Amino acid sequence: MDREKYIELYSSPRIDSYSSIDEHEANFEMLGRIAPKLAKIEIIIRNRIDRKMCEKNRHWIFDLTDSIGLDDDKGRIKEHDILVSRQSFGFWIRVVEHYKIHSCAFDKEFLDGFSFKKYYEKNKERLNKIPLSNYQKAYGILLLTKSIRNRAFHFENLLKLRALGVPRLSVRVDFSKEKFYYFNIKPNMIIQYLDDILQSFDKELS
Repeated sequence: MDREKYIELYSSPRIDSYSSIDEHEANFEMLGRIAPKLAKIEIIIRNRIDRKMCEKNRHWIFDLTDSIGLDDDKGRIKEHDILVSRQSFGFWIRVVEHYKIHSCAFDKEFLDGFSFKKYYEKNKERLNKIPLSNYQKAYGILLLTKSIRNRAFHFENLLKLRALGVPRLSVRVDFSKEKFYYFNIKPNMIIQYLDDILQSFDKELS
């Protein structure tokens, strides 16, 4: 396909945001590879959280505080399983954060050995000279995964780098009013990152 036709199909502003048409096509390939992985991660995490919440109250999803807020159909959905399946990934992060149940999203063994440095060497592993706790790691993983998911499913450029080669794909994690981190992930480590999460659930997943 010639360049003029290509730009007509995808728009000049979109193509101009990439270094080349080849990078644009490479991004599509990346999206195709990670979409199933993201879907599996989201489904598994929401099921783990739902099971944990059901241990104390099997009607928990109908008894939420206003600060969490359902992504529902104006209260018309009454079936638990359907309501669970309709919630956004952001909803599940709000549930985890409100009820402080980060340990149900990821296994302790996985969090103990997890390092953000694996995915970008300048990521930090300490907050004010104190090693990140498993709670902080879990929260960071959830937010970074959400960022990847949202960018991927809105067909944004996952391969772009900022000045000096800093990955554009990053997330700010606020642990308190005074404590926050930025976690970055290199484009060529996205698949490895998602595979690491999947294999923490079961070694046969990828």
